[in-house]
Amino acid sequence: MLVVALLVARLQTVPAKDPHQGQFTDGTGRRCASCHANTPRAEDTYRAAARMKRMMTDLNKGPLARNGGITCFTCHRGGGPNRNMAHPPALNRSAVRTMLKKWPTTANSAPESVRQTMSEYSVSLGMNCEFCHIPPNWKTDTKPQMKITRAMETLMNEFTKYFDFANASAFKCFTCHQGATKILR
Repeated sequence: MLVVALLVARLQTVPAKDPHQGQFTDGTGRRCASCHANTPRAEDTYRAAARMKRMMTDLNKGPLARNGGITCFTCHRGGGPNRNMAHPPALNRSAVRTMLKKWPTTANSAPESVRQTMSEYSVSLGMNCEFCHIPPNWKTDTKPQMKITRAMETLMNEFTKYFDFANASAFKCFTCHQGATKILR
């Protein structure tokens, strides 16, 4: 009886082997039960995780193959500093408004929608306009960063293949970049 009790105690302390090698648990900061519990919420989370895994695999084999790809950690950052965030942080709209106020006077002829988008790019990458552009010829695309940005713009259209438009529209440059030019893997 004592041997059985010791075996049960030992089995309870040995963690279950993670078949994903931490890809999801370390990448998102979520426990296995977030997806693998017998609840409707876990089933929804499981379906969303399956879509994201499919998206990540396809993007890494396709448009991101030359750039090194992404992982769960790229966007989720291990659940944030307190490991309690299920979703990536959102773009700071206040920072975008501040960037709009700093808009270069030599580029004032740009439509409001372009100014908004460019300000989102600046905040997402943590850079100013000159990172991609050569003032005062703002439309020239001789810098390598401009070519990368054009490729990334087409990448943004890929998200609707995996999520309905409402959910896909939540993906912004900031989702992966989070204020840095290089993404984390």
